[in-house]
Amino acid sequence: MDVTKYEEAIEYISGIPRFAPKTDLENTRIILESLGNPQNNSKVVHVAGTNGKGSVSKMIALMLEKKGYRVGLFTSPHLVRMNERISINGRDISDADFVALFDKVKTLADELVKNETEKNGYKFQHPAYFEFLFVMAAQYFSEKSCDYVVYETGLGGRLDATNVTTPEVSVITSIGLDHMQYLGNTIKEIASEKAGIIKREVPIVYNTGDDTADRVIEERARELNCKAVKITGYPDDIADIFGDTQPLYQYDNAATAIAACRLLTGDEDFSEALRAFMWPGRCQWLSDNVLLDGAHNEDAALKLTESLKHICDSRGFDKVSLLFAVSSDKDYESIIKTLTDRLDIEDVYVTEINSDRRESVSVVMSLFQKYLPAEKHFNVVGSSNMREMLKLSRDELSEGTLLVIVGSLYMAGEILGYEEFFD
Repeated sequence: MDVTKYEEAIEYISGIPRFAPKTDLENTRIILESLGNPQNNSKVVHVAGTNGKGSVSKMIALMLEKKGYRVGLFTSPHLVRMNERISINGRDISDADFVALFDKVKTLADELVKNETEKNGYKFQHPAYFEFLFVMAAQYFSEKSCDYVVYETGLGGRLDATNVTTPEVSVITSIGLDHMQYLGNTIKEIASEKAGIIKREVPIVYNTGDDTADRVIEERARELNCKAVKITGYPDDIADIFGDTQPLYQYDNAATAIAACRLLTGDEDFSEALRAFMWPGRCQWLSDNVLLDGAHNEDAALKLTESLKHICDSRGFDKVSLLFAVSSDKDYESIIKTLTDRLDIEDVYVTEINSDRRESVSVVMSLFQKYLPAEKHFNVVGSSNMREMLKLSRDELSEGTLLVIVGSLYMAGEILGYEEFFD
């Protein structure tokens, strides 16, 4: 395959605007109909939520795969390569297939724009970033004859491109405050957007962790005559399988995924998939004393701290040091306050993600200095050079201290590119 063509495809997609104002899904429907509605050629599982939706999507895909099905998985964001977003039975789309799908979708999109194609009074516009990749994924899964496809929403639910699908089961995971500029400023508003994926008479499995969000989902389910399965807690066998190899929040995610798959297949035992589960950037061990987690909002930070207490107790760590970077559009002060309030922190190393959305080292350092207990003398250092900060944080790590790399999935992707630092 011509490497240049692949690089050109990545560059083109990366240059597409990330967000486009929308009031409906006609744009997505137009281009999919022009392709023959490939999203309808497999059974679909649709997953939304603030946190945990990627993990639950991966678990469901793995559970179905272990039962003998051919399963497509569409997730976001990617950590290292864009191909990660589109996979079948755990294998990312090849560069050659990626280029072929890119050419097909781009040619069609250009033609629809040129012809000023309309539907229901809506004139087609070039797909936004996520929408473009979703259309590529739907076409790919159709061409590869997947039995099931698991689609993770990109943002919200009601107006997400993936919401043109008609699933066998819908799933809503933990709901918290994130992307508030797009989804609303309250849990109720955000839950309403997530509940937009619920379809008439399609079962909904939900594990939001919030009573207000639950009420929104339950009301929507009643309106649409849906079987509603609420998940609270997890069975002992999940704890037996995961032990300290997975964070506590993955126990809840596993219970949610199992409930969805039981509705789909009627099977009871999904232990083989749970034993094989690993999701990069989510409480991922990079070495015996370095843990990477992409927690990037207050709710995720809270769940991470709960898991770290469990991990530190079981593995004999007395303290944690943090390597931290964050996007400027996140409520990072709440993340920092949660981490400093709930963890016994030794040192903090601050750096920046390689993005226009990065928050500066100086701003983040000042917040750590604000919230760390004044009576203790903390080492808070920073540099925009992430590789330099990673090396320093590892070199200075003391016996009995766990280094936790946290704050951003974009950071997680960059860190995973530094393979020379890890076992």
